[in-house]
Amino acid sequence: MAGYRLADQARPTGERADHPAVLYAGRTLSFRDVDGRADRFAAGLRRAGVGDGDRVGLLLPNVPEYLEALIGTARAGAVAVPLNWRLAPSELAGVVADAGIRHFLVSPATTALHDALAVDGEPCLVLHLGDDYETWLAAQPAHAEPGWVRAPGRTVLQVYTSGTSGAPKGVLLTDANLGAKVPAVTPWWGVRADSRTLLATPLFHVGGLSWALVGLHAGATTVLTTDTTAGTLIEHLVADRITHTFLVPAMIQRLCAAATDGLSFGHLEGVMFGASPIAAETQQAAYRLFGPVLRQLYGLSETTGAFTEMPAQHDLDPSAPRWRSAGRAYPWVELEIRDPESGRRRAPGEFGEVWTRSAQNTLGYHGRPAETAELLTGDGWLRTGDGGHLDEDGYLFLTDRIKDLIITGGENVYPAEVEQVLRRHPEVADVSVVGVPDPTWGEGVGAAVVLRPGSGLAPDELVAWAAAHLAGYKRPRLVRVLAELPRNATGKVLRRQVREQLAPTPALTTTRSQEAR
Repeated sequence: MAGYRLADQARPTGERADHPAVLYAGRTLSFRDVDGRADRFAAGLRRAGVGDGDRVGLLLPNVPEYLEALIGTARAGAVAVPLNWRLAPSELAGVVADAGIRHFLVSPATTALHDALAVDGEPCLVLHLGDDYETWLAAQPAHAEPGWVRAPGRTVLQVYTSGTSGAPKGVLLTDANLGAKVPAVTPWWGVRADSRTLLATPLFHVGGLSWALVGLHAGATTVLTTDTTAGTLIEHLVADRITHTFLVPAMIQRLCAAATDGLSFGHLEGVMFGASPIAAETQQAAYRLFGPVLRQLYGLSETTGAFTEMPAQHDLDPSAPRWRSAGRAYPWVELEIRDPESGRRRAPGEFGEVWTRSAQNTLGYHGRPAETAELLTGDGWLRTGDGGHLDEDGYLFLTDRIKDLIITGGENVYPAEVEQVLRRHPEVADVSVVGVPDPTWGEGVGAAVVLRPGSGLAPDELVAWAAAHLAGYKRPRLVRVLAELPRNATGKVLRRQVREQLAPTPALTTTRSQEAR
C-alpha cells in the first residue's frame, strides 16, 4: 500500500496523540511520547555519526525502547537489525559480523552478551538502557531533521532467519514490503484504535515485529511483556482486558495446561498463532479454552511474515480435515504449489513446494547473492522451501520443509506424519522426526522423543507400538529419549541439532527387513 513508512509510525494525530500506545511494567507511553522519543533517538544517531544504511543492532527484550528505536532508526536513514539475545555469544557474533553492525542499543539483561562480542573496529555508538540512555536521549534535539528518510524501496529492517537448518541469513525488508503487509492486514485481523493487544513473542522475530507494527498502525494500545510463563500471560489477558494477541504454539500449550475451571477470556476477539507447527490436541484444547477466535497464520521472514490465514472458525468441527489447514492466501498474495525440481505448477491435492508472489516478498538476503538467486525467481516468485498441497478451494496444507523430506529406499516419508502418530502414544510428550543415515536404504526414519513425567517407555517399545499405525518404511529405525527438544525462540524445533543428537547413537537402531517395508 502506497504511503506507508516505518519512520512515520506513532505520529500523533488529534486526540489520539495522548492515547496510550505502550504499556509495560507500570509504564505508560502515549503516541506523543513514542513519537518524540523516536525523533530524539534519530537525531542522536545522526549526531553520533550513524549514516544512511548503517546497521543498528537492537539487543533488547520486549521493552518500550524497542519501538522508539525501530522508528527512530528508520527516521535516521539507518537500518534496524533486531538481534536474538537467546543465541550463544559465538552464534550472535556470526550474525553481528554478517550484518556489519557497529552501533548497538543494549539492555541490562543483555549487556554481558554484548560485552562477549568481538566487533570489528571501534563501535560508533553503544547505548545501555537506564539512566545513561535517558540522559543521552534528553540531550538530543526534539525534532529529527526531515529528508533523512528515503524512497519506499530502501531497506529499513534486516531480520535474521531462525537458522533451524543452517546459519541465520539477514532478510532485507523495505518500506514497500511493510506497506504491502501492515496496512492491509490490520483490518483483516480486526485490530482497531480501541483494541488492546498483547505482544508476548520476541521482537527479534518477524511475527513479533509484525504484531507491534500492526498495533502502532491501528493506533491501538500494545501491552508488552518479557515474561511468557502461563500465569503471567493469563494475568495479562484477563487484567489488561486484551482483545487481540499473537502466540506461538508452545505458549498456547502452556496456557491450556495451566487454565483452571471457570477461567474466561470473553473479551478476546482474535488469537493469532503461527511460527511453528501445532499439535492437533493443542489446537482443539485452545478452541475449548478461547472459543472460536483462533486464527492460524503462515509466513516467513522472507515474506514479511504471514501471507496465509485460517480465519476464526465458528461452525467448523475441530475434527474436520480443513481445521488443520494454514488457510488461504490473502487477496493481495499469489500462492501456488510447484514441483521443487522443475518448477511446474502442481494440481490441487498434489504435493510440492509452496511458492508465493506479492509485494511482501523480500529483496533478498544481505550479502548472499547465490542464496538470493535460489530464493527468488526472475518473475517475482519466492520459493518458501516448505512442502504441502492446496485443496480445490485454495486452502493450504503444510507438511514439512522440502529439505526435511525423508527418502528411504525410494519411498517418501513426511516427518510430520510420523510425528503425529508418535504423539498419540499416551507416554509421549513431544517428538521430532528426521532422516538418519541407513546402510541399506540410504536414509531411515529417526525420532527424538520426550516422555511424560514418570514414563519408563523404552525406545523399542515405542517402535513396536508404531508398527500398528505406520507402514514399515515409515517406522522409526532409530529412537532416542531426550529431556527436551532443542527449539528456537519461536518454538521451532532445531532439526539440525536433533540430527546431531541422533547421529552418535547406533545402539538404539532397530533394523527392519525388506519384507517389513
